[in-house]
Amino acid sequence: MVTGPFPEPSMTELCELCRHDVLEAIYEPERSTRGLKVYLCRHCGLIQSLPRIDRARRAPAAVSGGADWGNVRYGKGFRTTAAVSALKRHADLSADLSLLDVGSNRGSFARAFLEAAPASSIVAVEPDERVAESCRELERCELVRARIEDAALETCRFDIVHSCHTIEHLAEPARVLADHWRVLKPGGLLILDAPNSAILDADDIIEEWFIDKHLYHFSARTLMRMVVAAGFEIIAAPDIEDHANLLIVASKAHTAYRAKDLDHREVAEASRLVVNYSSTRARNLAALTFVSTEIASMAPKRVAMWGAGRLFDTLVVHGRFTPTDLSLLIDTHLKAHVADRYGCRLTGPEALSEADPDVIVIMSRGFANEIAKEARRLAPRAEIVLYADLLARAHIRKAA
Repeated sequence: MVTGPFPEPSMTELCELCRHDVLEAIYEPERSTRGLKVYLCRHCGLIQSLPRIDRARRAPAAVSGGADWGNVRYGKGFRTTAAVSALKRHADLSADLSLLDVGSNRGSFARAFLEAAPASSIVAVEPDERVAESCRELERCELVRARIEDAALETCRFDIVHSCHTIEHLAEPARVLADHWRVLKPGGLLILDAPNSAILDADDIIEEWFIDKHLYHFSARTLMRMVVAAGFEIIAAPDIEDHANLLIVASKAHTAYRAKDLDHREVAEASRLVVNYSSTRARNLAALTFVSTEIASMAPKRVAMWGAGRLFDTLVVHGRFTPTDLSLLIDTHLKAHVADRYGCRLTGPEALSEADPDVIVIMSRGFANEIAKEARRLAPRAEIVLYADLLARAHIRKAA
């Protein structure tokens, strides 16, 4: 692993989508180690971070609620089911298919696809040596240890290209999409998944969403425009009910063109989202001291906390929470990467049975219900307290 100062970045001030030079700085992320600022294209509405740092040296792992979060590779397994389900709807998985898996990570999707498509094969492209070898021993799988920009793949080789939560990291996503078009056979499918900027409207957000690892912040509109401009036809648009992810299914169709149309509506919506996010997050951060006070008031009960990631970090940094008062700190994923958080040793959920806590505070948003169900199974006597409820009560106390 290479660490140390980042190299001097190169900056391209043209919008990646429409290539106009009307980027306006609209937001400065908290704790950005790359010195990134968030810009809005006043022509097409694409939100993007500058400078566009390409091939930066790898920074140490940071479990942070700020922009410096990164290099903790959880894996992309949380999106595997959605991708395979999309393929079952739009491809014949009994056929002999060749699939390119862009950013194969720990191989969750590769394994699921190979099981669902027993006559098919995969080329898995993953540059990170910490996780790439997960695909090495899979049958019908060829591993390419490289960045997707550097992977020299044959023209018209693949029936399917799958890319999950990778495009937002790329310095030149439009160019990479054009290369996906090149390596697909005529009529081939693109399964593309990315974070959704609609989450900026969430009323309980406290962590910094504009992290250093993400250079582009797509809405359904801007991502679909970029995909179509690269020569694809949209078969399935993103689910409007999913405010966290953008899953697109597209087919190789026409030749590429420049997406140069003015989009006043997208510009206005993107501006509104960022302004709303900034004010909502500031209001929630100001309420976190009340959250900390409520958790502290649970003493002398034994309090366990499940979730030591970004919400937990923000609670400590902005809410001045003292984690060493906890009887247990649980995180299923993080304990494989770090031993403790702020002086509190990380454990797995299995420790709940022996610890027998009185209260379990769940610091999670997207997976809170699943975690609560497992917590009740492991510690049926414990009271379950959700982050969302703590924050809601904090706002009531703050307003009183």
